[in-house]
Amino acid sequence: MKDILALTCGIFQAEMKQLAPRFPRMRFVFADSMLHMRPDLLQDRIDGVLAQHPSGKTLFIYGDCTPRIVELSRGSGFAKTKGINCCEILLGREEYRRLRKAGAFFFLPEWTLRWRDVFERELGFAGGRGAGEMLREVHNQFIYLDTGVMPVPAALLDEISRELEMPMTVLTVGLDRLEQNVANAQELLDAQ
Repeated sequence: MKDILALTCGIFQAEMKQLAPRFPRMRFVFADSMLHMRPDLLQDRIDGVLAQHPSGKTLFIYGDCTPRIVELSRGSGFAKTKGINCCEILLGREEYRRLRKAGAFFFLPEWTLRWRDVFERELGFAGGRGAGEMLREVHNQFIYLDTGVMPVPAALLDEISRELEMPMTVLTVGLDRLEQNVANAQELLDAQ
């Protein structure tokens, strides 16, 4: 019986499809990860899905992407994965903070495949111009978080590194922490 609505950021779509057999009670609904760039539209999407499914349990596989996600997840019948953003959900709090403090900017598989859309259309860097300069003000390295759901796109990572003028490394994270994070959130939901 699929009694848990799992509202999931599209950044994790491939990962959660692979993990879905581990969570047979969850009915996954994915939202485009680009909605992260427009929190009001993300919240509209979430509210629309919730209106269609007014009763039952809801698990957010999201970071703290909108104030309403955080607010709802504190209420009865709701829970969310632990982490302020998708990177922290995959890495854990301490590792995420350590890498951020060391100057890392993260690429996840889903956004990596459409990095030009992210930087050009969503962030407004036409032709990617200016993106590297802006990133280098705060960051000194790119880290691709390899979840193992697809082959590492080495040529694409080289292109990103070359065009944005920052070194790229690959960090294999796998799915274990994401799986455990979702399982922990489900336990919290079931304990309510």
